[in-house]
Amino acid sequence: MSEPTVVQLATRQLAAYNAADLDAFCGCYHDDIVVLDEDGSVSLQGAAPFRERYRPMFEQGNFGAQVDQRLHLGAHCVDAESYWRVGADGERTEGDVLVRYLARDGKIAVVQFLR
Repeated sequence: MSEPTVVQLATRQLAAYNAADLDAFCGCYHDDIVVLDEDGSVSLQGAAPFRERYRPMFEQGNFGAQVDQRLHLGAHCVDAESYWRVGADGERTEGDVLVRYLARDGKIAVVQFLR
């Protein structure tokens, strides 16, 4: 079987995100995942911290996102996403974000959020 492309990985992780399936979501990411903030600083690194960051949100549910536009080239993919979530206080927030993915070894190795 061939290695999944970055577009397949981005699509798969978004479907898992929208289904609040933490195992499937985290399964799309490399063991050494690096999460970058808008200025390129590392905000998180490694599968365990990545899972822990998302665990509370996935346990609560009540969130979702959709891709409004996608660009890709080689191992790179950039999605323009619209998202929504309902906080523990019951307040709904919505927004837009650019998400950059870089694939390595059949997984997403780098993800960067541009707000």
